[in-house]
Amino acid sequence: MNMKPHVTNGRLYSGDRPFRFVGTNMYELAYVDSERTQLMLENAAKEGFTVVRFWAFSSMPSEKLLEICRTAEHLQLKLIPVLADMNEYLQGFKVNDDWFRSGYMKEYLPHAESVAGKFAGCNEILLIELFNEPAVDNFDVLYDFTVRSADAMKRSDGSRLLSMGTIGGIGDRFGGELSRFDHGRFRKLNSVPSLDLVSIHDYSFSATALERADLYFRLKSGKGMSKLFNKLDLIFNSFSDLIDTRLMKSIGRTFSFPLTVRNLWRIYNEIDYAVARSLNKPVYVGEIGIKKKYGEARKGILKSEVSNHFRNGAAGVLLWSFETMNASKDGHDYGFSESDGLGSAVTEVFREISKATQV
Repeated sequence: MNMKPHVTNGRLYSGDRPFRFVGTNMYELAYVDSERTQLMLENAAKEGFTVVRFWAFSSMPSEKLLEICRTAEHLQLKLIPVLADMNEYLQGFKVNDDWFRSGYMKEYLPHAESVAGKFAGCNEILLIELFNEPAVDNFDVLYDFTVRSADAMKRSDGSRLLSMGTIGGIGDRFGGELSRFDHGRFRKLNSVPSLDLVSIHDYSFSATALERADLYFRLKSGKGMSKLFNKLDLIFNSFSDLIDTRLMKSIGRTFSFPLTVRNLWRIYNEIDYAVARSLNKPVYVGEIGIKKKYGEARKGILKSEVSNHFRNGAAGVLLWSFETMNASKDGHDYGFSESDGLGSAVTEVFREISKATQV
């Protein structure tokens, strides 16, 4: 039986069975020694995750991906390798509009074609992401990059599932800052015929204007300003954080307060799902995280958030970021380890939903 993943009638399948999943991000998986790679995958499987997403840049030897595929087969895991990112870490260079315009042809495109061709027989690869969270000043260069890269990969392996790792919500900057609110560009990008699934990343729960400013300066290496906005966020949002924690403990749910970044992001998430349905493409949440500041309540909050995505029709949800074996450390306070119990929490809610929907 051919167990290669595929999309039929807007639904994700593995072989002849519909496939839904809870997974995790371990971005450093392909950049540690073989023993740690194996242990990281074993720990992911022990947590109950069935899919692992990780960086697989042109700086990664193809032999490493082969090693990961073999271990994943043994552990019955599926994989989502991500081929590029905006930042230099592990990749060796930063990306800008010029890279999307032509620079990608030097290293990226040969790498993408090679991964698609050499690993055509690897059924453990659920899908390949062309890029993680692209951001551009000129949308046209990103669109052209996507069409050319995806088409080239399909020529190497016509049945390989592809996606662009878009953030969705109000996270994608495809032009000026206000382009985050222009959903036409999100639709156009995900309308590319060679893309098979729609990606969103959901950090809406912890999102505030101050938290977004903190994140901006962290990514720009502005440590001083980042710390300032982080402290301001903790101070000015301490009351709403307390309400969230109390509500989760008392009634097992939280609310989206009007006129907040969280509420706005969630409204746009609903638009993302509607776009995907109109394109007849499955949605998966490539990254979702709840900040450590919520303590023990984080498990309940995450269960509620994941449950909402599955009820909305998500094919899968991947937590950010599993810091097992002291790798894939998250610098934005979303990371988790085995001791946090997040894996068992989300797999529990996934089993309940799967039973209810008979998936």
